[in-house]
Amino acid sequence: MEQVPNSAFSIRRLNPFNGLLQVFELDAARALSANGLVWEIQVLSDSPKGLWANTPLGAQQYFTFGRWSETGGLKQVPVNPLFDIRTMIAASDRLIESLQPVLSQLPFPMVDRYEQWLLDETDQQPLALLQSCRTENEMALSDRPAKWIAAESEDVRFISSHLNQRGLPDHDGDNPGQHASILEVAVRHRAGSPSCTAWFYRNGEDEMVLYEENRPCNLEFPALLLAESGYDAENAPLIEDYIAWKAPQLLMLPYISGECRQRLEQLAVKQPEQIDRFWLLYPEIHNNDLLKRARVEARIRSANRN
Repeated sequence: MEQVPNSAFSIRRLNPFNGLLQVFELDAARALSANGLVWEIQVLSDSPKGLWANTPLGAQQYFTFGRWSETGGLKQVPVNPLFDIRTMIAASDRLIESLQPVLSQLPFPMVDRYEQWLLDETDQQPLALLQSCRTENEMALSDRPAKWIAAESEDVRFISSHLNQRGLPDHDGDNPGQHASILEVAVRHRAGSPSCTAWFYRNGEDEMVLYEENRPCNLEFPALLLAESGYDAENAPLIEDYIAWKAPQLLMLPYISGECRQRLEQLAVKQPEQIDRFWLLYPEIHNNDLLKRARVEARIRSANRN
Protein backbone atom coordinates (compact mmCIF):
# COMPACT_ATOMS: atom_id res chain seq x y z
CA MET A 1 0.00 0.00 0.00
CA GLU A 2 1.21 3.52 -0.81
CA GLN A 3 2.51 5.39 2.23
CA VAL A 4 0.07 7.88 3.70
CA PRO A 5 1.52 11.42 3.52
CA ASN A 6 2.25 13.27 6.76
CA SER A 7 -0.46 15.76 5.83
CA ALA A 8 -3.09 13.02 6.30
CA PHE A 9 -3.77 11.96 9.88
CA SER A 10 -6.52 11.39 12.44
CA ILE A 11 -7.09 12.57 16.00
CA ARG A 12 -9.53 11.37 18.63
CA ARG A 13 -12.57 13.54 19.37
CA LEU A 14 -12.58 13.47 23.15
CA ASN A 15 -14.55 14.37 26.22
CA PRO A 16 -16.93 13.02 25.21
CA PHE A 17 -15.43 10.47 22.82
CA ASN A 18 -17.04 10.79 19.40
CA GLY A 19 -14.74 8.75 17.19
CA LEU A 20 -11.71 9.85 15.18
CA LEU A 21 -11.58 13.01 13.10
CA GLN A 22 -9.82 12.58 9.75
CA VAL A 23 -7.61 15.53 8.77
CA PHE A 24 -5.88 16.39 5.50
CA GLU A 25 -3.74 19.54 5.41
CA LEU A 26 -1.99 21.68 2.84
CA ASP A 27 -0.23 24.99 3.44
CA ALA A 28 -3.32 27.16 2.98
CA ALA A 29 -6.26 24.81 3.54
CA ARG A 30 -7.40 21.69 5.36
CA ALA A 31 -10.22 19.16 5.12
CA LEU A 32 -11.92 17.57 8.15
CA SER A 33 -14.25 14.57 8.21
CA ALA A 34 -15.95 12.54 10.94
CA ASN A 35 -17.01 9.75 8.56
CA GLY A 36 -14.62 9.81 5.59
CA LEU A 37 -17.44 10.73 3.20
CA VAL A 38 -18.28 14.38 3.79
CA TRP A 39 -15.38 16.78 4.27
CA GLU A 40 -15.51 20.27 5.72
CA ILE A 41 -13.19 22.45 3.65
CA GLN A 42 -11.44 25.14 5.66
CA VAL A 43 -9.22 27.79 4.09
CA LEU A 44 -6.55 29.83 5.86
CA SER A 45 -7.19 33.55 5.44
CA ASP A 46 -6.97 36.95 7.05
CA SER A 47 -10.01 37.94 9.08
CA PRO A 48 -12.43 40.07 7.04
CA LYS A 49 -11.97 43.00 9.42
CA GLY A 50 -8.35 43.14 8.36
CA LEU A 51 -9.36 43.79 4.77
CA TRP A 52 -10.84 47.21 5.50
CA ALA A 53 -8.74 50.18 4.40
CA ASN A 54 -6.41 51.57 7.09
CA THR A 55 -7.00 48.49 9.29
CA PRO A 56 -3.90 46.37 10.07
CA LEU A 57 -4.06 42.71 9.15
CA GLY A 58 -4.42 40.26 11.99
CA ALA A 59 -3.13 36.69 12.24
CA GLN A 60 -4.54 34.27 9.71
CA GLN A 61 -7.05 31.66 10.79
CA TYR A 62 -9.13 28.90 9.24
CA PHE A 63 -12.57 29.72 7.87
CA THR A 64 -15.13 27.17 6.66
CA PHE A 65 -15.38 27.49 2.88
CA GLY A 66 -17.68 24.60 2.02
CA ARG A 67 -18.40 20.89 2.26
CA TRP A 68 -17.16 18.38 -0.27
CA SER A 69 -17.84 14.74 -1.10
CA GLU A 70 -16.88 12.56 -4.05
CA THR A 71 -20.51 12.13 -5.03
CA GLY A 72 -21.78 15.65 -4.42
CA GLY A 73 -18.73 17.77 -5.17
CA LEU A 74 -18.10 21.06 -3.39
CA LYS A 75 -21.03 22.91 -1.85
CA GLN A 76 -19.72 26.32 -0.92
CA VAL A 77 -21.13 28.09 2.11
CA PRO A 78 -21.92 31.84 2.00
CA VAL A 79 -18.64 33.76 2.28
CA ASN A 80 -18.12 37.30 3.47
CA PRO A 81 -17.44 39.41 0.32
CA LEU A 82 -14.54 41.07 2.13
CA PHE A 83 -12.57 37.83 1.80
CA ASP A 84 -10.17 37.29 -1.09
CA ILE A 85 -12.59 34.85 -2.72
CA ARG A 86 -10.40 34.07 -5.71
CA THR A 87 -7.49 33.02 -3.51
CA MET A 88 -9.79 30.94 -1.32
CA ILE A 89 -11.23 29.13 -4.34
CA ALA A 90 -7.74 28.34 -5.60
CA ALA A 91 -6.66 26.98 -2.21
CA SER A 92 -9.83 24.88 -1.96
CA ASP A 93 -9.32 23.45 -5.46
CA ARG A 94 -5.71 22.48 -4.69
CA LEU A 95 -6.77 20.85 -1.44
CA ILE A 96 -9.53 18.74 -3.01
CA GLU A 97 -7.27 17.70 -5.88
CA SER A 98 -4.64 16.48 -3.40
CA LEU A 99 -7.18 14.84 -1.09
CA GLN A 100 -8.85 12.60 -3.64
CA PRO A 101 -5.88 10.24 -4.28
CA VAL A 102 -5.48 9.43 -0.56
CA LEU A 103 -9.13 8.66 0.21
CA SER A 104 -8.47 5.00 -0.56
CA GLN A 105 -6.06 4.95 2.40
CA LEU A 106 -8.66 5.82 5.02
CA PRO A 107 -8.57 5.72 7.97
CA PHE A 108 -5.51 7.93 8.34
CA PRO A 109 -2.92 7.18 11.07
CA MET A 110 -3.80 8.33 14.58
CA VAL A 111 -1.25 10.94 15.75
CA ASP A 112 -2.60 12.35 19.04
CA ARG A 113 -0.19 10.34 21.20
CA TYR A 114 -0.02 12.64 24.23
CA GLU A 115 -2.85 11.62 26.55
CA GLN A 116 -4.21 13.11 29.77
CA TRP A 117 -5.94 10.54 31.98
CA LEU A 118 -8.18 10.97 34.98
CA LEU A 119 -6.88 8.69 37.74
CA ASP A 120 -8.70 6.52 40.26
CA GLU A 121 -8.43 8.06 43.73
CA THR A 122 -7.76 4.70 45.41
CA ASP A 123 -4.95 3.18 43.35
CA GLN A 124 -4.03 5.93 40.85
CA GLN A 125 -4.89 3.65 37.94
CA PRO A 126 -6.07 5.33 34.71
CA LEU A 127 -9.83 5.79 34.93
CA ALA A 128 -10.92 7.80 31.87
CA LEU A 129 -9.19 9.57 29.00
CA LEU A 130 -9.81 13.31 29.21
CA GLN A 131 -7.94 14.74 26.25
CA SER A 132 -5.13 14.10 23.80
CA CYS A 133 -2.89 16.10 21.49
CA ARG A 134 -0.15 15.73 18.90
CA THR A 135 2.74 17.71 20.39
CA GLU A 136 4.26 18.84 23.66
CA ASN A 137 3.43 22.43 22.75
CA GLU A 138 -0.27 21.57 22.43
CA MET A 139 -0.10 19.78 25.76
CA ALA A 140 1.44 22.83 27.45
CA LEU A 141 -1.36 25.04 26.14
CA SER A 142 -4.07 22.77 27.52
CA ASP A 143 -6.08 24.28 30.36
CA ARG A 144 -9.32 22.32 30.29
CA PRO A 145 -10.69 21.12 33.67
CA ALA A 146 -10.16 17.52 34.77
CA LYS A 147 -13.79 16.50 34.36
CA TRP A 148 -14.87 13.48 32.31
CA ILE A 149 -17.99 13.92 30.19
CA ALA A 150 -20.15 11.04 28.95
CA ALA A 151 -22.14 12.97 26.34
CA GLU A 152 -22.62 16.48 25.03
CA SER A 153 -25.37 18.36 26.86
CA GLU A 154 -27.53 18.41 23.72
CA ASP A 155 -26.97 14.70 23.01
CA VAL A 156 -29.69 12.84 24.92
CA ARG A 157 -29.47 9.53 23.05
CA PHE A 158 -27.78 7.52 25.81
CA ILE A 159 -30.43 5.45 27.56
CA SER A 160 -29.29 2.71 29.94
CA SER A 161 -31.48 -0.39 29.97
CA HIS A 162 -30.09 -1.14 33.43
CA LEU A 163 -31.25 2.20 34.82
CA ASN A 164 -34.62 1.80 33.11
CA GLN A 165 -35.07 -1.55 34.86
CA ARG A 166 -34.32 0.16 38.16
CA GLY A 167 -37.08 2.69 37.42
CA LEU A 168 -34.75 5.64 36.86
CA PRO A 169 -36.04 7.78 33.96
CA ASP A 170 -33.67 9.01 31.26
CA HIS A 171 -34.86 12.58 31.85
CA ASP A 172 -36.04 14.52 34.89
CA GLY A 173 -37.47 17.63 33.30
CA ASP A 174 -34.49 19.91 33.79
CA ASN A 175 -32.00 17.29 32.60
CA PRO A 176 -32.99 15.33 29.44
CA GLY A 177 -29.68 13.43 29.62
CA GLN A 178 -30.22 11.99 33.07
CA HIS A 179 -28.60 8.59 32.44
CA ALA A 180 -25.40 10.20 31.15
CA SER A 181 -25.32 12.42 34.24
CA ILE A 182 -25.66 9.41 36.55
CA LEU A 183 -22.73 7.76 34.76
CA GLU A 184 -20.61 10.89 35.11
CA VAL A 185 -21.31 10.98 38.85
CA ALA A 186 -20.17 7.35 39.18
CA VAL A 187 -16.87 8.08 37.42
CA ARG A 188 -16.42 11.31 39.37
CA HIS A 189 -16.92 9.42 42.64
CA ARG A 190 -14.07 7.04 41.77
CA ALA A 191 -11.81 9.98 40.86
CA GLY A 192 -12.42 11.67 44.20
CA SER A 193 -12.22 15.35 45.02
CA PRO A 194 -9.99 17.01 44.16
CA SER A 195 -9.37 14.69 41.23
CA CYS A 196 -5.91 13.75 40.01
CA THR A 197 -4.70 13.53 36.40
CA ALA A 198 -1.48 12.65 34.61
CA TRP A 199 -0.07 12.94 31.10
CA PHE A 200 1.29 9.94 29.24
CA TYR A 201 2.83 9.33 25.82
CA ARG A 202 1.80 6.46 23.54
CA ASN A 203 4.92 5.40 21.62
CA GLY A 204 5.20 3.66 18.25
CA GLU A 205 4.58 0.25 19.82
CA ASP A 206 1.43 1.60 21.51
CA GLU A 207 3.15 1.33 24.88
CA MET A 208 2.39 4.03 27.42
CA VAL A 209 5.18 6.13 28.90
CA LEU A 210 4.75 8.46 31.88
CA TYR A 211 5.44 11.81 30.24
CA GLU A 212 7.21 13.66 33.05
CA GLU A 213 9.61 10.79 33.75
CA ASN A 214 9.78 9.39 30.21
CA ARG A 215 9.71 5.81 31.42
CA PRO A 216 7.33 2.88 30.98
CA CYS A 217 4.62 2.68 33.59
CA ASN A 218 3.09 -0.42 35.16
CA LEU A 219 -0.47 0.77 34.84
CA GLU A 220 -3.50 -0.75 33.15
CA PHE A 221 -4.92 1.63 30.55
CA PRO A 222 -8.55 0.99 29.59
CA ALA A 223 -8.54 0.03 25.91
CA LEU A 224 -11.95 1.65 25.43
CA LEU A 225 -10.94 4.93 27.11
CA LEU A 226 -13.03 4.30 30.25
CA ALA A 227 -12.36 1.78 33.02
CA GLU A 228 -14.90 -1.05 32.85
CA SER A 229 -14.08 -2.80 36.13
CA GLY A 230 -13.92 -1.69 39.75
CA TYR A 231 -17.49 -0.39 40.06
CA ASP A 232 -20.11 -1.53 42.54
CA ALA A 233 -22.97 -3.81 41.54
CA GLU A 234 -25.27 -0.88 40.76
CA ASN A 235 -22.90 0.93 38.41
CA ALA A 236 -21.12 -1.96 36.63
CA PRO A 237 -24.08 -2.63 34.28
CA LEU A 238 -24.32 1.10 33.58
CA ILE A 239 -20.74 1.06 32.27
CA GLU A 240 -21.63 -1.91 30.05
CA ASP A 241 -24.58 -0.01 28.61
CA TYR A 242 -22.37 2.98 27.86
CA ILE A 243 -19.71 0.90 26.08
CA ALA A 244 -22.46 -0.73 24.01
CA TRP A 245 -23.81 2.72 23.06
CA LYS A 246 -20.37 3.94 22.01
CA ALA A 247 -19.39 0.71 20.22
CA PRO A 248 -19.75 2.03 16.61
CA GLN A 249 -17.31 4.86 17.41
CA LEU A 250 -14.98 2.74 19.54
CA LEU A 251 -14.43 0.45 16.55
CA MET A 252 -12.42 3.32 14.99
CA LEU A 253 -9.65 2.92 17.58
CA PRO A 254 -6.61 1.40 15.83
CA TYR A 255 -4.91 -0.24 18.82
CA ILE A 256 -7.64 -2.45 20.32
CA SER A 257 -7.17 -6.23 20.30
CA GLY A 258 -8.93 -8.62 17.96
CA GLU A 259 -10.94 -10.05 20.86
CA CYS A 260 -12.05 -6.58 21.91
CA ARG A 261 -12.94 -5.66 18.31
CA GLN A 262 -15.04 -8.81 17.98
CA ARG A 263 -16.93 -7.89 21.15
CA LEU A 264 -17.54 -4.32 19.92
CA GLU A 265 -18.83 -5.51 16.56
CA GLN A 266 -21.42 -7.71 18.29
CA LEU A 267 -22.55 -4.68 20.31
CA ALA A 268 -22.42 -2.21 17.43
CA VAL A 269 -24.79 -4.10 15.12
CA LYS A 270 -27.64 -2.96 17.35
CA GLN A 271 -27.03 0.48 15.80
CA PRO A 272 -26.82 -0.34 12.08
CA GLU A 273 -27.08 3.26 10.91
CA GLN A 274 -24.07 4.22 13.01
CA ILE A 275 -22.08 1.34 11.50
CA ASP A 276 -23.01 2.47 8.00
CA ARG A 277 -21.93 6.00 8.84
CA PHE A 278 -18.48 5.08 10.19
CA TRP A 279 -17.73 2.01 8.04
CA LEU A 280 -14.89 3.67 6.12
CA LEU A 281 -13.01 4.54 9.30
CA TYR A 282 -12.71 1.05 10.79
CA PRO A 283 -9.02 0.05 10.59
CA GLU A 284 -9.93 -3.64 10.89
CA ILE A 285 -13.11 -5.68 10.65
CA HIS A 286 -13.37 -9.03 12.39
CA ASN A 287 -16.73 -10.22 11.01
CA ASN A 288 -17.36 -8.72 7.58
CA ASP A 289 -20.64 -10.54 7.05
CA LEU A 290 -22.06 -9.31 10.36
CA LEU A 291 -21.27 -5.68 9.65
CA LYS A 292 -22.39 -5.89 6.02
CA ARG A 293 -25.78 -7.17 7.17
CA ALA A 294 -25.98 -4.23 9.56
CA ARG A 295 -25.25 -1.84 6.69
CA VAL A 296 -28.00 -3.40 4.60
CA GLU A 297 -30.38 -2.97 7.52
CA ALA A 298 -29.34 0.69 7.75
CA ARG A 299 -30.10 1.25 4.06
CA ILE A 300 -33.51 -0.40 4.43
CA ARG A 301 -34.39 1.83 7.39
CA SER A 302 -33.29 4.90 5.47
CA ALA A 303 -35.37 3.90 2.43
CA ASN A 304 -38.44 3.32 4.61
CA ARG A 305 -38.11 6.78 6.17
CA ASN A 306 -37.85 8.38 2.75
